Amino acid sequence: MDGRAGDSSPERKRGLPEIDPTLRATAAASAGGTLAIWWPAFTLGAYDAIFFDAVMGIWAVAAAMLLSGLLLRSRRALPWAGWVALALPSTWIVLAVLAPREHGFRYLHYFEVVLTLAGAPALAWLMTRILLPEYAELPALHRLRAIAVIVVVGILAFLLGKFNYLFLTCADFDVSGNNTPPGCVQGPPFHLL
Repeated sequence: MDGRAGDSSPERKRGLPEIDPTLRATAAASAGGTLAIWWPAFTLGAYDAIFFDAVMGIWAVAAAMLLSGLLLRSRRALPWAGWVALALPSTWIVLAVLAPREHGFRYLHYFEVVLTLAGAPALAWLMTRILLPEYAELPALHRLRAIAVIVVVGILAFLLGKFNYLFLTCADFDVSGNNTPPGCVQGPPFHLL
């Protein structure tokens, strides 16, 4: 205990150091963005495809935020571009429903890739702005650092997917319930014991 009077935070009571609020806000923004981008980037690297579950996850979060804003009638909470960004995943689904099933709309998949790779960081930024008010108070350099972390993790996840044979086996993909990507290495799955 450092003996400061009046500080009754749980961290101070246990003698743990207080975490810098700037670090907390930057790390939270970075972590949120990387959670949204790492799996689509990995699958793009490993399979040359973005799985529908990643796009549907982005849609679910965007739809929840969009509906929350509409139900609370807080249109002024975000700029119009924010509302458009939140509506993009639903727009993709409507276009996918309207596209012919047997031939499809070949450019729709490019929209899906752009939506995922550009929309995931944008959605993470919007979520951070809404859910983490400290982020808006960060200096621009710290906000840019959080974005840089998200981009770097996305690139690294893509490369890990592309070179998965260096640290994963086909059995690792099988055990996880995924199809084996082209070029995976035969071998046993990873086990702790």
